[in-house]
Amino acid sequence: MPNDRSQTRPPARPPAGRQGLFSLWPLAVAVIVVAGAIWLLVAHLSGPSVSPSPAPSVLASIHYPVQGHQGHAPGDMKRFAHFQYNSDPPTSGYHLEVFPKQLINSTALPKYVQVHLLEHGNILLQYNCLCPDTVNALAEIAGEFNTRLLPPGVSTPTPQEVQQAVESGQAVVVAPYPSMNQTIALTAWTRMATMDTVNKADIISFINRWLRDDDNLQQ
Repeated sequence: MPNDRSQTRPPARPPAGRQGLFSLWPLAVAVIVVAGAIWLLVAHLSGPSVSPSPAPSVLASIHYPVQGHQGHAPGDMKRFAHFQYNSDPPTSGYHLEVFPKQLINSTALPKYVQVHLLEHGNILLQYNCLCPDTVNALAEIAGEFNTRLLPPGVSTPTPQEVQQAVESGQAVVVAPYPSMNQTIALTAWTRMATMDTVNKADIISFINRWLRDDDNLQQ
């Protein structure tokens, strides 16, 4: 019986080159997976590139050396009758324990009253012009701060309510000041800024910075 060679023939093998390619596939897949994982990790750690938001700007002001808290001792009124303030409007120094009757004033406040307001931490917005639009704009800005100090619904506070607001050191007081050279002057304790026209953003930045600033008031 003739031999059936087809039964004993070994199975055919792929060409050597193709067999080598097949053996590299698992390694290639592993390299791709590892590279992808590394890329995802780096992207997660670095995060999106975000520029920091600029800090809100604060209106530049002049600092005047503190002239003390004269006015509390007996005889101070006579002793400091001719006291010379180092700024105009004043920002520190001689004052009396006197309160304005209104937060929005139609007449000028004496210097010794101005300093008393500042000593508590309040802010003064003063103007030297016949300018109803400017007055209204300043009063509107002041109202945004003063409303929180008054009973709900009160638009015209009593002198007692004004005194309570001022004593808290968180009031914004508006008044004319015809003797100053500037059109508009913003004052806090030892601080002053001036402007020719109302700039609401700058005025609010000044108020937010210096209204009852404890570190500033310790001078």
